Amino acid sequence: MYLDTFNAALRRSYSGSLFSVKHAYRIHSRAKEYLYRLKILGEIRCVGWGWYYVPKKQDVWSFLANDKNFKVLIKQTAASIWNYDFVHRNVYRLAVKDRGFKRALEALGKEQGWMFEVEVYSKIPYEYKKVGKLLVESLESSIVSCIAEWSFLDALAMLYFRRDKIDFKKLRGISRWRRLSRSNTRVWSVIKYACSLFNEKLGEKLFNVRKTSLSSEIKELVDEAVDRVLEFA
Repeated sequence: MYLDTFNAALRRSYSGSLFSVKHAYRIHSRAKEYLYRLKILGEIRCVGWGWYYVPKKQDVWSFLANDKNFKVLIKQTAASIWNYDFVHRNVYRLAVKDRGFKRALEALGKEQGWMFEVEVYSKIPYEYKKVGKLLVESLESSIVSCIAEWSFLDALAMLYFRRDKIDFKKLRGISRWRRLSRSNTRVWSVIKYACSLFNEKLGEKLFNVRKTSLSSEIKELVDEAVDRVLEFA
């Protein structure tokens, strides 16, 4: 009787979600015993030390929405939301605050065939906002994060498709002091160049920026990304 009641309460709170023993103790003081019995019965799955999953038929996006733990979708994964999945990727990048939850996410992802790349921070260094049931890196922050990692196509698709929603003052402030990985080039320089290239190719001033220069290697990659965005826009 107590086990059935505990199981029902667990499913009401965590169906399709990861949870820890600590969470389960909020439901009943005998949680550890009940979790062991439910695992033997196949009602829940253990996915790491002190972490469990209440099975539910769902895809990865439903899981990310249903999961009750704090996490932020970042970088290319956030970009896929802002740019309408312009570049489809099967890797999901997340930022969390709990190292145990990180390990549980990665273990569950491996079981389910979902590729999670998880970063752990005591304080999340990305600006984020709520989009539906998800916490997502903000549009401006995601553009900067992607460019800093040379993911120009993800970033420039956001820049073009969401140009009327972007706070360019904020974007400039975030990107002025960030550099491309393994480079001395500032992210803001890449953004300015891409914006001026969009203006030039479309023959209209979509973006109010001054033209700037880039090294030949970076320029070639940005040129290619701009062409791809305009080809499929």
